[in-house]
Amino acid sequence: MKYILPLLLLSIALLSSCVTKQKYQELEEQKKYYEKEATTADSMKNEYNKLAEEKRQLEIEVRNTRMELEEYLVTNKNLYRSYQDVLDRLDQTTAERNELDETVAYEKVNLQQQLGEQQESLQGNRQRLESLEYELYQKDNRLNVMEYDYSSMKGSLQEKNIRIQELEQMLNLKEGNMQTVRADLNDIVAEFSARDLSVEERGGKLYVSLSSALLFPSGSTQLNAEGRTAVRKLSQALKNNPDIDILVEGHTDSQGSAITNWNLSVDRAVAVTNALTDSGVNPKRITAAGRGEFMPVASNQSAQGRARNRRTEIVISPKLDEIYELLSR
Repeated sequence: MKYILPLLLLSIALLSSCVTKQKYQELEEQKKYYEKEATTADSMKNEYNKLAEEKRQLEIEVRNTRMELEEYLVTNKNLYRSYQDVLDRLDQTTAERNELDETVAYEKVNLQQQLGEQQESLQGNRQRLESLEYELYQKDNRLNVMEYDYSSMKGSLQEKNIRIQELEQMLNLKEGNMQTVRADLNDIVAEFSARDLSVEERGGKLYVSLSSALLFPSGSTQLNAEGRTAVRKLSQALKNNPDIDILVEGHTDSQGSAITNWNLSVDRAVAVTNALTDSGVNPKRITAAGRGEFMPVASNQSAQGRARNRRTEIVISPKLDEIYELLSR
């Protein structure tokens, strides 16, 4: 566009010697008009360049918009070349001035129309850019929210990892205590027959089974001398490992009434519990329970099976208070 004004001035200079004053005035008005048009076009171009420069860093859609604007520049260059061709024909065919004037007027209308279309297109692109800016603003807000949520989740995950590590340390410690108890109990079990005293591990707990024949006279709830010796030796292993819970369960066979058997199992469990506490085991760690005939380990149809069912079991489990407290945080 910046080349249109010099070319028009040149054309007017060439034609001024052979036109009337009125025609010259018309040409002067046209010159002023083209100057105004050129100024407007240059202003639009500057505004376009500024808009393209400011929005260069937008996302892919913004880049596509800039490419469209660059295509408009190419179109403008093509239009300029077309207009240059018109001026060249003016220089070469001054004799065909009237025809050339009509051609220039026609081209002028086309240029005005195309410039108007470009202005509308620029306005549309400006609106698209504003829309994209607003969309980017919303996405930026969403990203900030997501980053905050991620930070919160990360902090929570770190806290959970710390709790898991603490829990693993507690479990390892309690597992070590249980292994120590098992080793102490194995030494004691070796002093008795497997029929009278045995240790078994089930579900992370130790089950110390003492036969009724080892502990009590037939039908009695009072410990005999051998039973007291066995309980006293067991108490040493239990006292040395305070980080455990102790459940004393009494069991009977199915001979007699269920109520009688239940009361007998309770009384025998209490008798063993009293013997443990008399030997120094903290009573706060012990629970006594009677199971009667309802948890047999063998068939009650044979004398041998009934003898196995008549037993007292000391169930040893790790103390879980600290673990429960950690899990409840």
